Amino acid sequence: MRAIQLPRIGLLIGIAILASATAAAAQDATPDLTGVWSGKVEAGVSQGMQGHESDVAEPTFGNYELTMTLEISRQEGRALMGTWSSPNQKEKIFGVLRRNNSDLVLVDEDSHFNGSLLSPTSMELCLAETHADAMGVWCLLMEKQAP
Repeated sequence: MRAIQLPRIGLLIGIAILASATAAAAQDATPDLTGVWSGKVEAGVSQGMQGHESDVAEPTFGNYELTMTLEISRQEGRALMGTWSSPNQKEKIFGVLRRNNSDLVLVDEDSHFNGSLLSPTSMELCLAETHADAMGVWCLLMEKQAP
């Protein structure tokens, strides 16, 4: 039986540490989400007086023609701020990117959002809204627009 040479063990340990540090650094890289994202409702249902779309008396499935825009104007680390808008309305929005660098949590003036980055230029964004005059829930595929 042949004895393991100590210099080889040191080299293997060094390679393992370097690989681990490189993987951790790649996982910690926060994506830059600043810019303009737009998309249309893919699924949803609402009822009542909505600011972004026409009032509906009965529960109605999503307005699949309505284009929504998310503009992330500032990002500090994982924290975000900007605007959420349709052709009819514009609202402030705040958010955070979760530790996994792919899931988002956002709020505007009357809604809560959850999102998932699908790629550097696309995300699924789902929102829920309830207030005295309306309620609704929608999911959109948002694409980052070229600057």
